Amino acid sequence: MEYWDVYDKNGKWRRKAIRRGTRLRRGEYHIISEGWILRDDGYFIIQRRALNKKSFAGMWYCSAGGSVISGETAKEGMVREFKEELGVNILESELRLKRIITEKNTIFHIFLVRKNISLEDITLQEEEVMDVDLATSDEIMDMIKKGTFIGLDYYDKFFKSVLNNRL
Repeated sequence: MEYWDVYDKNGKWRRKAIRRGTRLRRGEYHIISEGWILRDDGYFIIQRRALNKKSFAGMWYCSAGGSVISGETAKEGMVREFKEELGVNILESELRLKRIITEKNTIFHIFLVRKNISLEDITLQEEEVMDVDLATSDEIMDMIKKGTFIGLDYYDKFFKSVLNNRL
């Protein structure tokens, strides 16, 4: 049984946890961590969500992501998600927080990891992930237009900020 901590819209813990699947009330939020692995060759590692997922089944998505469970920080949750979904060990010190976005009852923490990971070094969690691949930011934006990649509002600014920091 998985539990989520409940936060206010400013990310302050409300000293409350709920069971996953319990509807959050107005003014209550939970945290989701999303992580992007960017290699030195300019390619992001992306994952394709398993067909049994309730939301966005079979769609391409960032490198890894998911809900932060009760007692975890956003960084700890991101490290766990990378390990669970891709079998990749990422250290908290390798995570760079790029954005925090509040949408509906969710606070998204968006992380970037600059690390050269080969697709051969990835072990998929088959219940969550059906495939991985490499893509540039332009290729990801094309996939969004084609409806094969989950399109979120922050991507354009995120990719521009990441690419500007590389130059």
